[in-house]
Amino acid sequence: MTANYFVITVAACEPSYAQEALEHLGPLVRDLKERANCVGARYGTIATGSEAGSLGLFQSYAGLSDIEKVFEVYTTSSAYQQIIKSGKLGVTRRNIVKLENVQISNPANDTPKYGVVTVLDSPKLTSERMQGLMSTFEQNGAMLVRYGTLITGSNAGKRLAGVTYPSMDAIEKTYDGLRANSDYKTLMNEAKLVRREIVRFAG
Repeated sequence: MTANYFVITVAACEPSYAQEALEHLGPLVRDLKERANCVGARYGTIATGSEAGSLGLFQSYAGLSDIEKVFEVYTTSSAYQQIIKSGKLGVTRRNIVKLENVQISNPANDTPKYGVVTVLDSPKLTSERMQGLMSTFEQNGAMLVRYGTLITGSNAGKRLAGVTYPSMDAIEKTYDGLRANSDYKTLMNEAKLVRREIVRFAG
């Protein structure tokens, strides 16, 4: 199935409970794939920014009807219920992104170690312009790209890019490559960077 929507859930978590919560997220993802047609999912710990230490769950879906099923899964998944009933974790934001047809030519199937989530305020950042940067991402180690427009939350209407990587070194090389790219420099002069966070994946 093609991923047309991206769901981002962020939850504040007591540090002493973080590892146990991550262990519950694996079974939850299996429930979402089996019962909500989840196309793909990653989860881990946000390592930078104002939400450092929070947990993140990132899911892809073909349509909004599948996302509707997600909430049904939450009410019946034992893994999700154990997390919530612990009283040590609370969802701070959950947003939906409408994805656009932007992708690197050969997405990797290997499990990534890191993800970078960037939110930009830029009405001029079209999918065509973003696609023009994909070779720079791919040449420097990016594994998968999700790009689109936030349609919920306080940042609704802004652009979001989620990119996975095998290492911090690949992230560094990618941004070195982007800074040397004239199209990227023009784009960043036109855009406002709202937030950028690095996620360390656990699964």
